[in-house]
Amino acid sequence: MEIAIIIPVFNEADALHKNLTILDRCLMEDSLSVNYMLIDDGSTDDTWKVIGKIRSEFKNVSGIRLSRNFGKESAMIAGIQNISADYYAVIDSDLQHPPKHIKLMLDILIDRKVNIVEGVKTNRGKEALAYKIMANTFYKLLYKLTKMDLKGSSDFKIFDNQVADAVRRFNEKNIFFRGIIDYVGFEKIEYPFAVEKRLDGEGSFNTLKLFKFALNAIVSHTSRPLYLTMISGGIFFVLAILLGAQTLYNYFVGNAVDGFSTVILLILITGSMLMLSIGIIGVYIEKIYDEVKARPQYILSDRLNASKETETVNAKNVSNK
Repeated sequence: MEIAIIIPVFNEADALHKNLTILDRCLMEDSLSVNYMLIDDGSTDDTWKVIGKIRSEFKNVSGIRLSRNFGKESAMIAGIQNISADYYAVIDSDLQHPPKHIKLMLDILIDRKVNIVEGVKTNRGKEALAYKIMANTFYKLLYKLTKMDLKGSSDFKIFDNQVADAVRRFNEKNIFFRGIIDYVGFEKIEYPFAVEKRLDGEGSFNTLKLFKFALNAIVSHTSRPLYLTMISGGIFFVLAILLGAQTLYNYFVGNAVDGFSTVILLILITGSMLMLSIGIIGVYIEKIYDEVKARPQYILSDRLNASKETETVNAKNVSNK
């Protein structure tokens, strides 16, 4: 029984070797048979060189290097598509997803005969107040629009080969990993964990990236925001009838000038709603444009395979990409 550990990395040259050593020591103490897949998501530092050094020390490590930064979502998909095992775990390289939980999560998955064990945060760790507010707002909005309750969810998950095969079938460019894990269905159990303090360096996920991530997640999983244009159109149609009646009344009684401020206010509100509606439609058109071009989710520029005894690269998936 083998478990593949999928680890996306971006500009982690300073901490990666130390963190993987800690991770491997923990998993070896738990007597797990593991293969690591490190995905260098277009790092601009020496991350790929560090992965090469790690590969020379750990024979159960494979690595792939993306030609540029395609984003964490695509990097995780790339990892799943380029390795095969009995079970899969996705974990951050900074060890904020505590490796001590992997054995417990795997035991739950096997004993309870489920397909997915999903790590759910009991706390968000050390984050800026604005970041926390935006994250909570995103999860509430996502639930209202898609009915997906992902509050506290994370990319820290363990799943079986059936789920991995389902994930490999997704070819869309704008992908939301947590969303597709929820979308594929299968039996799932939540596993609460506390986010650990990052050992070295600073995370690269800022408020702007969170906004882009949230926008992509919502747009890729629901078309409901488009209905806002229809709803706002209906509301303003009713208002137009009421204000039109008021305008006619003022005209016939000789008070037409009194409605001038109302007309100006109506024009401003209507103009704002039109621009918002056009913006929403434009975002969806952009995503459609990206998808119809059918460009690959990622492009590999280099790879390091595990040793022959432990090599688990899925050649079929590689050739498809």
